[in-house]
Amino acid sequence: MKVSLDQARINIKTKYEGMVNSLFFAAFVYIAAFLTVIYITGYELKLLKTHQLIDHIIKDGIDYEAFRDIRISEEVMETANRKVNHIHKQNPVLGNHPYINPIGYLTFTMLAKDYNPLEKAPIDEETFLRGISKLQATKHFQELYGYYDAILSGLRYFPVPKVNDSNSDISYVDTWYALRKYGGNRRHEGTDLMSDNNIRGYYPVVSITDGVVENLGWLDKGGYRVGIRSNTGGYFYYAHLYSYAPNLQEGDSVIAGQLIGFMGDSGYGSEGTVGKFDVHLHLGIYVDTDTGELSVNPYWILKMLEKNRTYYHMEEMN
Repeated sequence: MKVSLDQARINIKTKYEGMVNSLFFAAFVYIAAFLTVIYITGYELKLLKTHQLIDHIIKDGIDYEAFRDIRISEEVMETANRKVNHIHKQNPVLGNHPYINPIGYLTFTMLAKDYNPLEKAPIDEETFLRGISKLQATKHFQELYGYYDAILSGLRYFPVPKVNDSNSDISYVDTWYALRKYGGNRRHEGTDLMSDNNIRGYYPVVSITDGVVENLGWLDKGGYRVGIRSNTGGYFYYAHLYSYAPNLQEGDSVIAGQLIGFMGDSGYGSEGTVGKFDVHLHLGIYVDTDTGELSVNPYWILKMLEKNRTYYHMEEMN
C-alpha cells in the first residue's frame, strides 16, 4: 500500500513532536528531581545547623558577664515582637506556648548570638521554631528566660522626667564596671544620670515599673534610696535622692510613672551627708538568683526607655 507524500510528512512530524515532548518531559522530571534534592538537602542542612546550634548553647551554658551587660535596643525588642506576632498569626495554636513570646525569642537570640543582638542579626523564625522545643527543656534557657522576664517585662517609663520651662536636662553614659574608690576599690554596678544644673531637689524621679517599695531609707554608699520590686520580679534601686515623695513608705504599691522622690547628692557618709559628688540619680537593676542578687547594666535599658519619658511642670513640684 502506497503512502502519500503528505501522509508521510504528517507521520514524520508526529514522530518528531513525540520525541520533543518526551525530551521536555524528561527534562522537567530531571529538573524537578534536582530541585527536590536541593530543597531536601537545604532543609537537612538547616536542621543540622539548628541541632548544632542547640548543642553548642547547651554545652556553653550561660555567660553571666555577657548577660549582665543587657545589650538590647528598641529595635531588638520590636523585632522580637514582630516575629512572634507573625508566628502566632501563622500558627494561632502556638499563642498558648509558654516560651513562644517576645522574651522567649529574645532569650534564644541572646544565647545564639553571643548576647549581642545589637551587632548580630537575630535568629530567623524557622530556627526559633525548630530549636525552641529542645531548648525550652534546658535549665540554662529557663534560668535566663526568667531573668529577662523579670527585668524587661515590667518596663514602662524613663526614670527622670523632663521639666517644662527649663533649659537644663540630664545626661548619662555607660559607666558599667567603672572604678569607684569610696569604701575601697569596687566596680560601678549601675548608671548615673547627671543633672546639668546640679541643683538638689530639682529633678523628679519616677518609678520605671509597677511594683512594691521593698526598701526605703539611708545607705552609706547610696544615701537616701528607694528600692522597688517590680511585679515581674526585678529589683530597681534609685539612690542619692534629695528627698522622697510625700508619705512614701516601705510596703507601698506604686505604679509606673509615679513620683518616688527627687534627685540629689546624698551619700558617702553618715545619714544626711551631701556634697561629696555632683547631683545625680544612680539607677541599679538586679535579679535574684540561686546564689544571690545579680546586678545588670541599666544603660541599654535607659536608652530604650527614652521614648517613654514623661513631663513635669514646675508647679507640680511646688
